Amino acid sequence: MEQSMAISQTTTSQLSASLQLPAHLLTPSPPSLSQADDSPIFSLGRVQFALSSPLFSLSCTANILLLCLNGVPRPSPNSTSGGQPPQLIRIDLDRPTEVDNIDLAIPPPVQTRDGPVSTLHRVHADPSGRHVIVSTTTGDNFYVFVGTLPAGSSTSAGRRAKPLARLKGAVIDAVSWSPSATSSSAASFSTREILLGTATGQILETTLLDPALAESSSFSLPVPGRSGAPERYVKHLYTLAERQSITGLRCETWGKRAAIIVTTKTRIYQFIGSLSGRREEEGGILEPMFQQYTSGEVQPKSLELPGEPLNSELHFFAPLRTDSKGVVMGATLPKSVAWLTGPGIYHGTLSFPPPSSDHLHPGDGIIESASLVPYPAEPSSPTHVSSSYDKFHAGHEDDEGRTEMPISMALTEWHFVLLYEDKIRVIGLLSDKVVYEEPLDLPPGVRPLRLSTDPLRKTCWMHTDQSIFELVIKDEDRDVWKIYLGRSNWELARRYAKTPRQRDQVLAAEADAYFAMGRYIQSAQCYAQSSKSFEEVVLRFVDKNERDALRYYLVAKLERLRRTDLTQRMMLATWLVEIYLSKINQLEDIAAAERSPDDVENLKVEKSLLEDEMRQFLSTYKENLDRKTVFDLLDRHGRDEMTLYYASIVGDHERIITHWVFEANWTKALEALNKQEGLDLYYRFAPVLIRHAPKETVETFMRQPSLDVRRLIPAVSAPQRRSPSASNDTRSSSEHVIKYLQYSILQLQNTDASVHNTLLTLFATDSSADEADFLHFLAVSPNNPDTGDPYYDLDYALRLCRANKRVQACVLIYSKMGLYESSVDLALEHDDLELAKLNADKPEDDDLLRKKLWLKIARYVVGQKNDIKTAMRFLESTDLLKIEDILPFFPDFVVIDDFKDEICSALEGYSAHIERLKDDMDEATRSAEAIKSDIADLRNRFVVVDASEKCGSCGLPLLTRQFYVFPCQHSFHADCLINEVTKHLSPTALRRMLDLQSQLSPSSAPSRPHRRNLVEDTQNQGLKLAAASVQGLDQLRKLVLPDALLGIIGGAIPGKQLMGRVGGPFGGGGDGVVPSVGANLSASAKKEAGEKQGLREALDELLASSCVLCEGAITSVDRGFVDEGEEM
Repeated sequence: MEQSMAISQTTTSQLSASLQLPAHLLTPSPPSLSQADDSPIFSLGRVQFALSSPLFSLSCTANILLLCLNGVPRPSPNSTSGGQPPQLIRIDLDRPTEVDNIDLAIPPPVQTRDGPVSTLHRVHADPSGRHVIVSTTTGDNFYVFVGTLPAGSSTSAGRRAKPLARLKGAVIDAVSWSPSATSSSAASFSTREILLGTATGQILETTLLDPALAESSSFSLPVPGRSGAPERYVKHLYTLAERQSITGLRCETWGKRAAIIVTTKTRIYQFIGSLSGRREEEGGILEPMFQQYTSGEVQPKSLELPGEPLNSELHFFAPLRTDSKGVVMGATLPKSVAWLTGPGIYHGTLSFPPPSSDHLHPGDGIIESASLVPYPAEPSSPTHVSSSYDKFHAGHEDDEGRTEMPISMALTEWHFVLLYEDKIRVIGLLSDKVVYEEPLDLPPGVRPLRLSTDPLRKTCWMHTDQSIFELVIKDEDRDVWKIYLGRSNWELARRYAKTPRQRDQVLAAEADAYFAMGRYIQSAQCYAQSSKSFEEVVLRFVDKNERDALRYYLVAKLERLRRTDLTQRMMLATWLVEIYLSKINQLEDIAAAERSPDDVENLKVEKSLLEDEMRQFLSTYKENLDRKTVFDLLDRHGRDEMTLYYASIVGDHERIITHWVFEANWTKALEALNKQEGLDLYYRFAPVLIRHAPKETVETFMRQPSLDVRRLIPAVSAPQRRSPSASNDTRSSSEHVIKYLQYSILQLQNTDASVHNTLLTLFATDSSADEADFLHFLAVSPNNPDTGDPYYDLDYALRLCRANKRVQACVLIYSKMGLYESSVDLALEHDDLELAKLNADKPEDDDLLRKKLWLKIARYVVGQKNDIKTAMRFLESTDLLKIEDILPFFPDFVVIDDFKDEICSALEGYSAHIERLKDDMDEATRSAEAIKSDIADLRNRFVVVDASEKCGSCGLPLLTRQFYVFPCQHSFHADCLINEVTKHLSPTALRRMLDLQSQLSPSSAPSRPHRRNLVEDTQNQGLKLAAASVQGLDQLRKLVLPDALLGIIGGAIPGKQLMGRVGGPFGGGGDGVVPSVGANLSASAKKEAGEKQGLREALDELLASSCVLCEGAITSVDRGFVDEGEEM
């Protein structure tokens, strides 16, 4: 029958008076090293928690504390009501103020003469703290899910004890929880496959899932006929032959393999096999593995120990598995096992071979290095005891030599924890000695029940039926290093040494041990890592004459010195250099005295390795060595190769180059020169390198464009000679130097005058220099843009070339100096006609000079050659000379028949040229006549104006007063056009218009009274114009008088009114009515009238040169639509 349970949530205020946990559970803080050394590793503390009934069991998994209470018995054995049933209490130690009480559907305990008797048998909690199985002595079993419930689920429905009907009658003594469920996330509500060990020796496999949580789990397959049951399946796997109660059960899987360890009170079994390929919901994953054991094909590996212990427990220790951030993700495979038996503790390590290996077969086991640790005799002498230890043993002196069986045990990484009726003992796994003992101060009649450990948080708990205790463990592996040190296990001792002082003790002991065994190299390495006195260690190696070990020690010590210890580092490094050199010399001496070729070869190999080691040392500690001291040591020992290597790593390239120069190895010297980045060494070694290896040196210089060629002049201009040993090149050194200077001038654009003069000097003075290269340089050498002359000194170049009889060069220099006549004369003087011709054409912008130079050449040709044919061919070389130019150079007695044909051809050419000129003149005359005709036609042009045409400015009828008409068909009144034009004219054009207005205004006005003011205004134009020039453009426009201009344009002649004018881009305007000029006018009057007519035409050109709406609009594109002062 399934009975509901009541769950009560204890409030924080209620717990404050009843629950008091140790402080480290609330605010854990690891102690410092100094505190850890002073405080004990183990300490027992009481947890203050008020229990409503006697405590039956306690378990702590994943920091979840699970208490099972016996309940309150009924008033009498025959009562059917009253009392309180057993109860589970769940406390999450991360939130200790929240407590869940879960009632179990088990009858309350029965009151007997010996006290209350409960049917509770075992409470099994999984390592993840989510599942609990409660078994009773009557064979009733219950399952409770105590993990985190899914969101939105009811607490009362989710945490209800469910009876395991299919397991009824089986008294469950041991449970092996699924490793996959233990390491899975909290969202899993299934136990996965678990193994159950019963009191009759049966091993069962099942999977449990609370039906209320089945919807949130992946296990949702119903079991036929068992709807709502937690058991998804139940498989019987194996039954032990003796059918003894199974006290311990553990299943571990890795890959496709599985190992199961089963214990009874006297036996331990190991089952090995492979997992089936079934899915988890199908069940029976381990069933195929046990078939070979049930069939009798294979027998499990087993071990039987004598005795009948009251309690038998099986414990495992598994390291934790963490992620990259240090968060605990679960436990790994266990590494050790401990079995509580009658004669002692059976302890061993576990070995899980790789899944792919075939070293593990059915019938084998995974327990290795097993041993039986006997229980300690009374009394013990623990390493760490409580303050009440002496008081406790004062009344138990007669117990010496007696061995007591513990009630329970726990296994940690380094210790066994044993629970006795009156004390707790801790035994070291490595030493098998008691390291801690704490007496239990319990009330009379109260006895301890059991120890429990949290496999994830590594905490240890003990309980009685009335109290809860925690065994606090701090720095459990604190003294492990001492044990390994005593066993001379140096590696493990160093691994577990926590403080520098501990590591130093281990290293010192290890070094002393190696030294005693004669393993001096290993001893030196350990001594260097320890704080052993430097002087003591050095003297020990010196006394033993172990120079190699001393070298290793000094190198290792040097590596560990601080970089700020400059003096110590320099002394050690220098000493090591001396030791290295002495060792190399020693090996050479031994090899020279050795007769066996094999031994000599071995010594050479050892010497080579030692030299490589020394090179590495010099490279590593070059900053800690004094260069002068090291070079002195190397020189005294005659180590040239090592000297060169050290010089290269410290950057002393000068020493390297000097060495190779002394060795006359110019190739190596140049290689060393190329490897360094400075330029000073190029200048220093240039003379000797150019003298002995000119070609290679010049190539080296050309690969360094940043060289200052001026500083190389002393080296390149020194007297050179052939060096037969330098190279196979037969050219002299100066040729390579010339090549380099040409490269620097023509390619690198060097403008230093001294460099140019040096190259010119080498070209002029070296007899082996190629004349063509010299002339090419003179021709293409760049000129100074400021002066227009070459960068070299022309006067110096001319003197040098004349002194060394470089005629062609002199001619070229004369031409660069502008002395073309001298250049031609010099060329002709040396009978070089082609060179003379070349220089005669150089003054390109002076035809007279060119002709003069060519006449000189012609005179030379006629005078020297005295050949008519040659002279005629010479005329073909230039177009500046004609035959008549050279006729005077011929002798008077020359017969004309010799060049008659040439004269005739010249005359024919002149005649053709004259005819071409006449044709050009006729064409020009025709063009002038056509232009005159076009001008005349322009004066007679006309435009037809419609009577309804309106002014383009004011919009009034056009024909009401004088007007202008443009070829674009735009028309304006004359006064409107004047107003529009003045808006766009520039200040210069306005001043011109005002000037014309002033000049054309009549000096005396007619007797008409309305014209007097206008004339007076016009006569004062000078003063107004001067004032307007100062005031600005607007004032200039105001001075323009449209009425005055109308009279001026119309001619102001009575009886002759000008009604219309045609203006435009055709060159001004034409008169509609042109007034006639009387023939009886005087000459002065005619002249005056002509001048006024010209002024009118100029004024008319200003007004009507273009249409203001067409071309005038373009000039006013940047003006606003609204002028200043106007409104929109």
